[in-house]
Amino acid sequence: MLKFSQCLCMQDIWHHIHSLLPLRDAARVACVSRSFKNYWRCYPNLTITRKTLGMENEMSSAKVSVVLANRTKHIMRNHSGVGIKALELQINDFPVFTASSDVDRWLRVALGGGIEKLDLRLWLHSRDAGVYNFPYRRLLDGSGKSIQDLQLSNCAFRPTAGLGCFTSLTSLSLRYVHITGDELRCLLSSSVALVKLGLESCNKLIFLEIPSLLQRLSHLVVRDCKSLKVIESRAPNLYSFRCHGGALVQLSLGDSLQNFKFCHSSWDVFHYACKKHPHMVPSLEALDIFSSYVRDTLVVPVPGKFLQLRRLCIGFISSDYDYLSLVPFLDACPSLETFMLYVSHLPVAEETGDTCVVENAY
Repeated sequence: MLKFSQCLCMQDIWHHIHSLLPLRDAARVACVSRSFKNYWRCYPNLTITRKTLGMENEMSSAKVSVVLANRTKHIMRNHSGVGIKALELQINDFPVFTASSDVDRWLRVALGGGIEKLDLRLWLHSRDAGVYNFPYRRLLDGSGKSIQDLQLSNCAFRPTAGLGCFTSLTSLSLRYVHITGDELRCLLSSSVALVKLGLESCNKLIFLEIPSLLQRLSHLVVRDCKSLKVIESRAPNLYSFRCHGGALVQLSLGDSLQNFKFCHSSWDVFHYACKKHPHMVPSLEALDIFSSYVRDTLVVPVPGKFLQLRRLCIGFISSDYDYLSLVPFLDACPSLETFMLYVSHLPVAEETGDTCVVENAY
């Protein structure tokens, strides 16, 4: 006969095995016995998407939306909230009657304590629902202190000053989020462990200020923030910065930056780099530039040297560019080891690693 301690050990083993199953399989197994049903109520990784619910091949329709909503409600209603480590919730095609109160209820379950990753991607189709307001104050009871990875999309996020609730946060991604520069500064001021910051289409942002207390911040990505005018970073160890789309941005990034990627179509990013970068980023080792903007005049001599630059990638959506105008730029890179020139008649299709992927490369 097994001893009591051995029985507990076996339960822990079965619980661990159950936690490693994909969501659909874990739900099926929960129908086998009462023990597995209890494990399901503490299932740690809730990834609720069309794919995990077995509906990725279904065409969007009112009926499919209702099924998606009901399955999500059933999962969240039957979970105890205990042991959740990660919640990924995609509700891009939920029906009109799925209001913000439902999302609030689900977050109340998930933020019960100990959650490490929260990925919330919303698209509420009801015109009356408006923009979903993320319940920031729900994190003030200590729920936010365990979050290490926070990803929000299509919502409003209104953090306030002096609340310090993201002490473990290392990765932050905001896409189509309504947040002002002051609100983002409050958020960053409470995220002293932050390593990666990504902002996409956050069109309320005009001035992005990164405080010096972010000692660990090394990677910054800004994409299509159309109202953004100024990016000022005092983070002492910022290593990589990527800027895609948007209008001309005034940059102040510090001396630690070594990897810089610029992808713009609306302004002359190449000439901007020639004129500004030698003084703005003196420690730069890798520079990627992609632009569809073509300028007729030749480049004037570069006012400075890229003394540390070892890798240079330049891409154009035009075969009519005067490539001899690149010579002064190359002359300003005495340590250059790798030079790549990409030319295409089509927009960039995708990104792979640090390279601009285009139609033809020479």
